[in-house]
Order: sequence, then structure tokens, then C-alpha cells
Amino acid sequence: MNFSYFLKYLLAILISHNLYAADIIVTVENIQNSDGTINIALFTESGEFPNEATKTQGITLPAEHPLVSGTFTNLPENNYAIAVYQDENGNGKLDKNFFGIPKEPYGFSGNTTSLGPPSFDEASSYLQINDVHLVIRLK
Repeated sequence: MNFSYFLKYLLAILISHNLYAADIIVTVENIQNSDGTINIALFTESGEFPNEATKTQGITLPAEHPLVSGTFTNLPENNYAIAVYQDENGNGKLDKNFFGIPKEPYGFSGNTTSLGPPSFDEASSYLQINDVHLVIRLK
């Protein structure tokens, strides 16, 4: 294989892959106690937001009053939404009452005030080549 062909091949591979990557820095505030963990789930538009089983990536941090931060790194350009909850009792899930209302603190990107979970479109942000800093307030 000659050198010219090799360079064309390498250039074609590089162009076909997304070279741009950015970070999403998530700060979770309004943490009322240091019980359990803060679970941050990242979703893409293809996921079933906010079903944690379909998350793209996740971060688990020790709960610290009054806030914690976590970072999703080297993400390609895309729409992303975040769901957060504090697992105060350490059972690995967001506890809900008989009616499906969360008994543990939770929040979403976009900080919507609707009664139910927001749609992906309401909670998502578009990530390009610049890092994004999101602040999510627990309810």
C-alpha cells in the first residue's frame, strides 16, 4: 500500500467519526442531608427518559449537604437529559409511595415545576463542542 493511499484511508476514518467531545458538569443542589448517595443518570434522545434502566451513563456520588458535582466526560454532540435522585436508604432505587409519588429527593435537568416527570424535550440540552454546566435542584 502506498503512502498516499494510507493517508486518504486514515483521513476517511477520522472524518467518519465524531471528533468533537465535550463534558456535562452536573451540580446537584438542595441536598438536605448526607444520607445515602446521589445518583445522576444521563439519557440520550433514544432512551426512555427517565427510566433509569435505559440510561446512557450514570454517576453515583456520596450525598453531601448542601451540594455535589459530577462530570460526564468526552460526550459526542447530541441531545442529553439528566435525572437525579438521592437514594437515602441505600436500596439502589428511587422509593415511591402507593400512588407512584417519589418518597426520596429527585430532580431533572431543566428544573421543570410540573407535577410529573418532564418529557425528554423539556429536560434536554444540546451539547456541541463546548462544555455544559447544569444545576439541578432536588425536590
